[in-house]
Amino acid sequence: MALPPRPRSICRSSWKGVFAAHFGLLSSPAVRVTDRDGSIHWKGGYAYQDSPAATLECSRSGCLWCQFLVKHFERHFELALSRDHPVHIRVAREAEDYIDADLVVILNGQIEGWFELYTTEDDPAARWIQRRTRITHVGAPHVLAMARTCVEECARTHTKCEAITSYPKESAPLPTRVIDCSSSECLRLVQTNDNVRGPYIALSYVWGPDGQPHRTTSDNLSSYMARIDEALLPQTIRDAIHVTRALGIQFLWVDSLCIIQDSRKDMHHELAQMRNVYRCAYLTIDAGSAASVTEGFLQERDPVDADGLLPFICPSRDLEDRSTKSARVGKVYMVRGPQASSGPHFQHSTVSDSGHGSMPPTSHTVTRGWCLQERLLSTRALVFTSNTLQLRCHTLTQNIGGARHDDDFDIPRLPDITLQPSRQVPRGSSEWKEIHNRWWGIVRAYSGRSLSDPSDKLIALSGLAEMFALALGPNYVAGLWRDTLLRDLLWHPISTSSPTLLRPQTYRAPSWSWASLDDQVSGWLRFPDHPDDVSDLADVVECAVTLQDESLPFGPVVGGSLILMASLVRCRWAGFDECSNGRVEAALHPSSCSPPGPEGPRATSELFRVCNEDRTLQETWFIPLRLEHGDLAVWGLVVAPGELNDQSKPREVSQGCERDAYRRVGLCVFGYLPSETLSTVPQLPRLLIELA
Repeated sequence: MALPPRPRSICRSSWKGVFAAHFGLLSSPAVRVTDRDGSIHWKGGYAYQDSPAATLECSRSGCLWCQFLVKHFERHFELALSRDHPVHIRVAREAEDYIDADLVVILNGQIEGWFELYTTEDDPAARWIQRRTRITHVGAPHVLAMARTCVEECARTHTKCEAITSYPKESAPLPTRVIDCSSSECLRLVQTNDNVRGPYIALSYVWGPDGQPHRTTSDNLSSYMARIDEALLPQTIRDAIHVTRALGIQFLWVDSLCIIQDSRKDMHHELAQMRNVYRCAYLTIDAGSAASVTEGFLQERDPVDADGLLPFICPSRDLEDRSTKSARVGKVYMVRGPQASSGPHFQHSTVSDSGHGSMPPTSHTVTRGWCLQERLLSTRALVFTSNTLQLRCHTLTQNIGGARHDDDFDIPRLPDITLQPSRQVPRGSSEWKEIHNRWWGIVRAYSGRSLSDPSDKLIALSGLAEMFALALGPNYVAGLWRDTLLRDLLWHPISTSSPTLLRPQTYRAPSWSWASLDDQVSGWLRFPDHPDDVSDLADVVECAVTLQDESLPFGPVVGGSLILMASLVRCRWAGFDECSNGRVEAALHPSSCSPPGPEGPRATSELFRVCNEDRTLQETWFIPLRLEHGDLAVWGLVVAPGELNDQSKPREVSQGCERDAYRRVGLCVFGYLPSETLSTVPQLPRLLIELA
């Protein structure tokens, strides 16, 4: 089939080369190949070489492809020109480590950029370019109709989503109260009972700083059950009501209206049901674009600015232009990564515990603590991001209408076992290890989010903790798990957003819990490949917390005590860096223990993050917890005498303690120790140590 006439905006060599080859999109993916002599080259896609002078000249003459290359990779062409070298160019639909890319550009053997491609629904190129123009009118009737079709298709055809759904659509138990949206004339609050079942939608949103004056209270409960004046409600809730009606669902659950906000009893009862509210919902509306409940989330979005608009030669003969007997030409928009998503349909990775990196989040709900469990507990969520509209379920993420979308990489995944009927997994099994690792992935993502009320640190994660307890058993203690406690104690702050780390003034968790700090934390995410790779250097004698409310076993605590049989090694500060990271010096030898023994050589730890007020501590101690034989390292905690405050005062324990209580200062590791030091650490004398 003959090439179509060349447009004046494309140079001759590019038209006969990269455009005729369809940017390598119809060829095999790019694969890195290592030869026997160790040299590396690439195969797949479409490859050619060009003179940098010719590319720069064609760019100045108006060739869109050459302008595209120079715009994004000018330094490569300038460098090649200065050295009088050609530029080797390869384009492909994907490559190693970029399997979700639409177009990868490889220059001189190195991946230098990847791009997202999209076109309009009616363009001739639409058969080969999957993504579509971003949806900007997210509240338009035809868009909500498409969303309804996608939601119903998920409920009907996704076997994985069906397997983990708590109840079929029509038999889901309704929460205590729901909003009846069936009548546009009379919106009202409905008090349900155990016999009332049916589909409902839950709302996940950001309250914002100003609160909600028209929330449900003891005084207006009866009037709201008769009628709610929809015009008085904040815009986000009004938008949610509109979407609920458009999706053909009668009931909507919104916390500010369905929980009596001035009733402590009702609040605690409903918080204990939070896991079921989102697990049993037919759908969750995620109002991600709204920074406050007053903003709403159905506003028109800004159109995307493409990095390039290029012609695309359609390869199929059935789209042949009959007048010229040549292929038809469509158009394709290109947007450079890494902010691009993984496509209109893409499979989820099993876990992600990263933060947002350098990419700003496209949804306000991904920055809020409460919203994480609301997203993860939901069977499916219709996400109104700042860019467009997305359906996320446990099978895939689908951009409504195939639209392009900037994804948020901060969303981890729940293990399937936690979403299925209660079944504890065998301790030590690979599934058991994976569930623990997933928990710490969630803690990392959650601890990097914000809470309007810092005292919600544990309660805002309680629904997820309850889900994990179905698989791990009743071993949960203030964000950690008893059966892996020595490992779980090795968490550490990782936030770099502030050079200072301050300890909260109000108690909310014992010092050995990550919930005691306002900072993003990471845990020990690796189990040893072989049991002999790691040795425990302490034993947990007792661990207990005092709950604020016994009806909330995964909720707030007002005290906690941890008793270890461990060594206590005297240490001292050995300096700090500009970000308040500190290191300590200690002799991992009986001479520095309590009680002391003969003098021994000293070692200096690696840096670890320290609260500002702890830098002036005059007395610090090191508690060894784990020995890593492969890394020649000893991991443990730096502690200091004293309790956090009166609330954290531990209970009396039967074993008794020889010393006053200590509090955690930070995680500490002594690495690459000489073998003679490593051999003495397990022999250090041990005593009962209490951490508050």
